[in-house]
Amino acid sequence: MLHIERMRLQLPAGYEHRAAFIARMVGESLTEYQYAENLKLDSLAIEPIQIMPNDSDQEIADNIARQITAVLGRRA
Repeated sequence: MLHIERMRLQLPAGYEHRAAFIARMVGESLTEYQYAENLKLDSLAIEPIQIMPNDSDQEIADNIARQITAVLGRRA
């Protein structure tokens, strides 16, 4: 099980009004992944992802979720 207490997103200028919705969608996207064990981490950082102007909020959230899962896989 994955529990995220707080998420901080740094999005490009102009995306401020989309941040809360994207964060919520990241949480929803993460539910599609399986995690081998429960981990307790104080923080987790991912590599920056490239956001194209025509990317939907769902595409951005899915990319973030994939990066989080990749980092968790390396830590497990």
